[in-house]
Amino acid sequence: MFPFMAQGHIIPFLALAFQLEKTNKYTITFVNTKKNINKLRSSLPPNSSFNLVEIPFNSSDHNLPPDTENTDSIPYNLVPILVEATLSFKPHFRKLVSDLVSEQNGQKKPLGIITGIFFGWCAEIAHEFGVFHALFIAGGGFGFACYYSMWLNLPHQNTASDEFLLPDFPEASRIHVTQLTDYLRVADGSDSFSVLMQKVLTSWKNVDGILVNTVEELDKIGLMYFRRQICPQVWSIGPLLLSTGSKDRAGKQLGISSQVSMEIIENAIKDEKNYKGSSTKAMDEFFNAAFTMRKWSTLG
Repeated sequence: MFPFMAQGHIIPFLALAFQLEKTNKYTITFVNTKKNINKLRSSLPPNSSFNLVEIPFNSSDHNLPPDTENTDSIPYNLVPILVEATLSFKPHFRKLVSDLVSEQNGQKKPLGIITGIFFGWCAEIAHEFGVFHALFIAGGGFGFACYYSMWLNLPHQNTASDEFLLPDFPEASRIHVTQLTDYLRVADGSDSFSVLMQKVLTSWKNVDGILVNTVEELDKIGLMYFRRQICPQVWSIGPLLLSTGSKDRAGKQLGISSQVSMEIIENAIKDEKNYKGSSTKAMDEFFNAAFTMRKWSTLG
């Protein structure tokens, strides 16, 4: 598991890792830079079985302040530089995967690699070793579908109006320019961050699947977009939360009755003898796909 270096990304990854750990079926390796790994190590419960692995990174080599390893430690205007700097992880990540495969003499490859949204390039490395690769969207499908479409298409540059439609996502209805991030609002396709984001997001076409921290019944339109644009294997596995108190906030954010939304969520994550909810089934489908790829890569 390899999230982008931001708390809003690391925390949902951690919630997913805890959920997988509870099954006692999988060995979990959590990859990140030294400072983030040290912070994780100090916060994990003493009985945790996670393998924490550091990936080399020197922020000073990328025109960032010394010891910059998380978006929390830099101003907003430096975040694009940090995103671009993560491309330097490629050779180190390849060596890490190669070492994991070598440890098992190639007989038992890692089952799957789950990475953050800016690390679609990991798919190429995973496939080199015959390993399943999935991206994990830590938030909702609909919002990120809009974000993805806007960066790839930059539709606000094609109209003088403050409102516009997304050419590949008409179901999203009209977007107002004030809803865009500062960087997206000024993006024209030729600026350095536009070029970077379009490179990063187009690499999603190589992934084997996408995990989304959402519930199928509440996010059908967003999930439909990614199944249509990227790949059919898009699994809603949420909600993944580190604290039960977060569930109350989730209901309010959905814009529907808190009680109704919580009933839908509870049904989605249910795993009983005669019933599995949609999120539980989705996680099963993800692992089935990963096992299938490992089987065929071994036979090949």
